[in-house]
Amino acid sequence: MSRVKSALSKMEGCLMQARGRTVAVLMPNHFNASLFRTIQECMVGAGGSVMIVGFKKNEPLTDSTRKEVLTIDIATDDLRLGDYDALVILDSATPEEMIASKENLGLISRSYEHQKIIGAVDRGVELLVASLGSLLSGRRMTGPAESRIDLESSGAIDVDEDVVVDELFITAKTADSAERFCQILLDIFQARGGLAA
Repeated sequence: MSRVKSALSKMEGCLMQARGRTVAVLMPNHFNASLFRTIQECMVGAGGSVMIVGFKKNEPLTDSTRKEVLTIDIATDDLRLGDYDALVILDSATPEEMIASKENLGLISRSYEHQKIIGAVDRGVELLVASLGSLLSGRRMTGPAESRIDLESSGAIDVDEDVVVDELFITAKTADSAERFCQILLDIFQARGGLAA
């Protein structure tokens, strides 16, 4: 009986890896709906929550197929450091628009300064480069072919792997690696124990 209880306890621990944790998702317009749903289901299933961050609260965002609409939960400027434990930057077909926002870059910079977990999927890594620049020098990261020049210009080490972790940075080459990306995020939450800084 004790073995059964132990197994159940371990299972519950895995399922609740994100209990009390909030992931702020920096969301572009024309987002990848499948990617977002994977992150959302992963977090909620592990006891956590997801907050959609964008230019303006309550503004609608349309997915890349124009079939799904989500609403921004909080404006980038209004997001406080205590509101979230990790920042995830989603892929964008037009990252230039996201990069042009000083608010987006400022949020990434503040998250880095306060040792938040920062994740980027696909071309989301380009926002990391635009915000942090040479601070990424020597960091192991991955991204799609389109982002390779950006990564190398920052001094980051471009690693040809689906998902790469370097301390509190998690990068995924494409949206196809979303499930593995999410599991690694949960593992980091569990390893950090209490609330993130």
